[in-house]
Amino acid sequence: MPKLNATHLPSRIQEVIDQLERGEEVHQNKNGTLLTEGQQRALADAWTQQQALRKKHKPPKTEEEKQNLGWKDKREVRIEIYRQALGELEGDIINIHLKQLAREQAQATKAYLKGFFGATGLQDKHSAGNIAVRQAGFTPSLDRGVANKRDKEIRELEKQTLERAEDTLSDEEREHLEWLREGKKPAKKTKKV
Repeated sequence: MPKLNATHLPSRIQEVIDQLERGEEVHQNKNGTLLTEGQQRALADAWTQQQALRKKHKPPKTEEEKQNLGWKDKREVRIEIYRQALGELEGDIINIHLKQLAREQAQATKAYLKGFFGATGLQDKHSAGNIAVRQAGFTPSLDRGVANKRDKEIRELEKQTLERAEDTLSDEEREHLEWLREGKKPAKKTKKV
């Protein structure tokens, strides 16, 4: 299972809220996993207030009395705190994704540089860096662009040679080439007997 990061939190918190609303039991460890320290403190404080309220007043008999006193059970307190946490995360979701993207980019860059500077002997440094990036679980950027004027001239000559070769093709060969470019195989012609 992949590690839990900040981009997963909104969906996980929503799952916990749904479970609590259905009346299912949710383990207390979820509080430490899904809530920040400040939110955990707010949860503890809210429950402490409810315990103090329980010492001062008898349990209310009607919903109206419950509302007037602000009486909540543990599940309702948890739902309230989780909803606040979800609201905070949803308000900051773009920044969370940008931070995660920057973290992943930094890890990929670190892997590339480790491979690049760790290349030995005749091994190409760029390919060693790309191999290290792939081993780290990222997709390497293989587009190095045009390195110099000579590479640009060679690519231009290759392009011209291909165009000249295509001009000399017969109609059937051209049709086969089009099929290959489209990714389709030509249908085999049946032999006449």
